[in-house]
Amino acid sequence: MFDFAKLPISPDNARAARNYLGFSQAKAAEESGLQSHKIKRFEAGNYIPDEAFLHDLRAFFEGRGYEFQDTQKPGAKAKETGQVFPAGVVGETTENQGTPRVLGAQRTAFHHMRIAITDDREMGELLEMIEVNEDRVNELLSKPVKTDFFGGLTDDTCAGHAQAVSLLAENGAMFARLFGRELGGKPAEAVLDGSQKPTTRAELLHRAHAELHRAAAGDRTARGRKKAKAAPASVLEAIGLT
Repeated sequence: MFDFAKLPISPDNARAARNYLGFSQAKAAEESGLQSHKIKRFEAGNYIPDEAFLHDLRAFFEGRGYEFQDTQKPGAKAKETGQVFPAGVVGETTENQGTPRVLGAQRTAFHHMRIAITDDREMGELLEMIEVNEDRVNELLSKPVKTDFFGGLTDDTCAGHAQAVSLLAENGAMFARLFGRELGGKPAEAVLDGSQKPTTRAELLHRAHAELHRAAAGDRTARGRKKAKAAPASVLEAIGLT
């Protein structure tokens, strides 16, 4: 059990303030200089950032003119006076679903997550890359299946499906890293840069995820290349082996 009322700002308070100001989660992050993945997960009620972050988030909203009504029911007085728009006005629907409407202590699942990474920057980089991959996977999965003249799947369909599977594998590797595990062990730099051929299946996976490993380590150039990579033309290219 966790009592959100003990925090400098609650998830419902944060969402109400953001909607009142007309900000999406991305816009609030941009304007405040705070990390978007923390705002998103905090509003969803499954992640509690450090207290300094929550104080900064509250101070940002207050600096923009929002007056918090610190009653037991988050945002109740503000809603009564018409200060707060209904959830769903700003941003995507999932941004405004909020936490279950209960009072006082609330049962949550976040306390089961034991993230091993203590570097806030590295954790933020990994979580952001996971979200980028998820967005790309959803985009790929929304495309229709195409068949060729003989009824089989087209090369484009196969490559797109392989890319979705590869991105999900990347996310699995990044989640493992968040919890202090390196799938297949720590990759050798010679394997990542291609100067050494993979000799084990673990090294083959490391080679396929070379850009991911570099980006997770803080290489901004690698991250840029990963984002700018064009759609694959073959299955091997889609899984990173060409």
